[in-house]
Amino acid sequence: MNSQTNEETPLLTRLIETPVKKPSAKFTFVRVVGFILLLVLSVASIRNTLPTPLSDTEARELNDFPGIHCYNEYLSRFTAPHSANQRENGYIKDWIVELAQDLKQEATQNGIHMEIIADDPTDLVSKRNKFSTEEYWLVESRNVIIRLVGRSNNTEEAFMVNAHYDSVSTSNGVTDNGMGTAVAIELLRYFVQHPPKHTVIFLFNNFEEGGLIGADAFVNHPWFPSIKLYVNLEGTGAGGRALLFRSNTLAAVKGLASSGTHLFHASPLGNDLLQAKLLKSDTDYTVFSKHGVPGLDISFYYPRSHYHTQRDDLAHTNPQSLQHMGQMALGSVLSIDSSETMLQEAGAPEPIIYYDILGRVMLVYSFFTCQLINILSLIFVPLALFTWSWFSNSGTETTDLGEKLSSLKRNIALIAQGLIATITALAFMVLFVSFAAWIMLLINPSATYGSIKSVAVYLTVAAFLGLVASQLALVRLSNVSRINLSNIQVGFYGLTSFWWILLAFATYLGSQKIAAIYFAIYFFISSTLATVLLVTTSSPSIETDSETSHPRTKFWFLASVVQVLLPVTLMTEFMLLSMDSMRHTTADGTPESAIYFLVSVPIVLIILHLLPWVHAAGELKKMALWTTAIFIVLFLICIVVSPFNGDISPNRIVFNQEYNATEALSTVALITGSSFGVLQKTLKQVLPKEEYESMECNPYLIYQTRCTYRTALSPVYGRTPEEEAEVIVNPPICFDGVCRVDIVTKVQNSLLCQFKFSNQNIKGLSVLVNEHEIKADQNGTMHAITTYSNTQASAVKWNFRFDDDQDAGEALFTCMYDEWTQGELPAFTKLRDDLPIQNLLTIKGGVGLSQVHYFPSIPLN
Repeated sequence: MNSQTNEETPLLTRLIETPVKKPSAKFTFVRVVGFILLLVLSVASIRNTLPTPLSDTEARELNDFPGIHCYNEYLSRFTAPHSANQRENGYIKDWIVELAQDLKQEATQNGIHMEIIADDPTDLVSKRNKFSTEEYWLVESRNVIIRLVGRSNNTEEAFMVNAHYDSVSTSNGVTDNGMGTAVAIELLRYFVQHPPKHTVIFLFNNFEEGGLIGADAFVNHPWFPSIKLYVNLEGTGAGGRALLFRSNTLAAVKGLASSGTHLFHASPLGNDLLQAKLLKSDTDYTVFSKHGVPGLDISFYYPRSHYHTQRDDLAHTNPQSLQHMGQMALGSVLSIDSSETMLQEAGAPEPIIYYDILGRVMLVYSFFTCQLINILSLIFVPLALFTWSWFSNSGTETTDLGEKLSSLKRNIALIAQGLIATITALAFMVLFVSFAAWIMLLINPSATYGSIKSVAVYLTVAAFLGLVASQLALVRLSNVSRINLSNIQVGFYGLTSFWWILLAFATYLGSQKIAAIYFAIYFFISSTLATVLLVTTSSPSIETDSETSHPRTKFWFLASVVQVLLPVTLMTEFMLLSMDSMRHTTADGTPESAIYFLVSVPIVLIILHLLPWVHAAGELKKMALWTTAIFIVLFLICIVVSPFNGDISPNRIVFNQEYNATEALSTVALITGSSFGVLQKTLKQVLPKEEYESMECNPYLIYQTRCTYRTALSPVYGRTPEEEAEVIVNPPICFDGVCRVDIVTKVQNSLLCQFKFSNQNIKGLSVLVNEHEIKADQNGTMHAITTYSNTQASAVKWNFRFDDDQDAGEALFTCMYDEWTQGELPAFTKLRDDLPIQNLLTIKGGVGLSQVHYFPSIPLN
């Protein structure tokens, strides 16, 4: 027996140096790593499961969502771009109204009072800053609003299903947001056939893509105050699974979780990314929540590379995805409608925590519950372990206080040693992963865009190399560390202590209503249980030599399973969700370093679990050499992979054209997230010589590249301004210190036009547009006035008033054009047709592919 131990020494400090069979030690490590790898692959496979779409007959029998009917009858209608500034938008609106009128007849037969507002009189005046700064808008609503009065006959309390029906100008909008619209129509049909208990409002809003305008307009509608809860249906990808990515109503999400819906998908990550401004998009959820109404935001998110492009079409989605969104939406609205109290007790929006595990289980709880669980765990788990350790005598009857205190000191020393090893490992891993990401950003920027899986493996090996290097450094520097860490229990003590610290940090974040590391409780509890299992089942000695050891317990593999099962499952879900949702956002301006960070965090936390097991394997130097070799191979692979491909990762290029109607040439501007001259090289291949020679490229908004060139392919409608735009200007009239200018405009092929002022500080300026008064904010200025008309070729009356003791300058009339499918924008269609398959054109802001300025400007005085 070692001179520093006796029969009363606690188990965890009995470190007896005896020979060991190295193959068994290596086998221990290989099995643990193999299990983690198998678990990661299983999660990746299981999580993507989509439901089988149901026919109408099957759905009726199961009281479920009829995905086949929804796909065939509704989604198949979305076959052309239909932005708010395209004619197809009006056709889609008329189609929705026609469907609603047909369903109204059936509702009447079923004793349901159904109201349809097909021509919404609600106009919106607001500040937008879309085409210029200090820009004010008047928008005529094209929203379609439908109300089914419930059996309660209470119209003062209702819930809402919302979906915007407009697309962006460059896309057929099948996922964004044809699927949401189709699901909403199917839910309307469901409630017509199954009379609701509560009043339900269906909002099919227009102009979401221009800045959530339709939702903003509906806030001014008389029905809005009656809404207590809502479900928003949205899409930012092209199929895949629908995600509950934002919610602020505990009762409604609990209702969804208990609704019997199959294959849940929920995560607070989306909300955190939006709050951090890493996700450059938004939904109507923001508008309704801002006005105090809680709800659920259900959206598609993958692949974002097809978002707002020509690939958001029927060919790139499937009925299974539609079924998935439909099931979640139906489960949500049925849980709301079946509740006696949910609407009455909805209250104001509140932050909550929600997530699924492999789509089979969905957990929902308040921040209060989260904090309570965390605090109780932080206090009572260590207290229970201390009590157990204090009164555990390892089979002896020793009760001597001195021996117990001595044992306690040795235990604390070993815990400290394990914690130091864990923190050292984490520091090395962060350093190695950061270096790996930095060097890849320098050599192959946008590698994550097209080869995220290769990059993830590369970062995993970098993290593991950091782990091995850290432990090799520790055992080389300290013989005490070598001896203590050869007992894998010490590694477990360190990990458990570190997860306790992480849980304490999660508790602090929870007090700030941040759910970012909700998973910390699983790490702490899993590690604690695994440690207890190891300690209680280990034999009286842990065999060690100078570098290797393995546990003398037949439950070591069970302990490893307990240690990693839930943490690795959750972190794999987190990693894959980050990869799927964020890898293509660099085209929108998200820094690629943020992608590396989001992917690296779960990788580091997974690999950190291997700390005890690398000591079990031993031969750290050899392991470090082999890992370095693998890292170099992966590095060489990653630096040569192409960031773009014609399959899942085409390069998204934002298109915009400006044309002065009096000139021969127009200017095309292209923006993309790629760097290192990728856009320039692409354009050199496809642009005619004269256009390429006029090209200028510069960095744009830090993380993007912007190129402009001049072209003779001007917008068709802008070529004949005298036929396209009628502008009637009455002479200025000044009286009592105020000047007035009346203008009437009528444009044939654009619903969206504006006047922009050369003098950006006109004193006393106010504008009447179709009898709606528009004034600048207090102490603000007005640089432009924009109007959106809901009917084609309608007259717009502008009345400008301002102080007469100034030079008011001039007003330039500009209209936005988005029709292109019949060759109306030849610069767009030619570039689209000439670009290689790994490039797609898109738009920023939904509308305004082309701006035509009608010169000369109009003098205001």
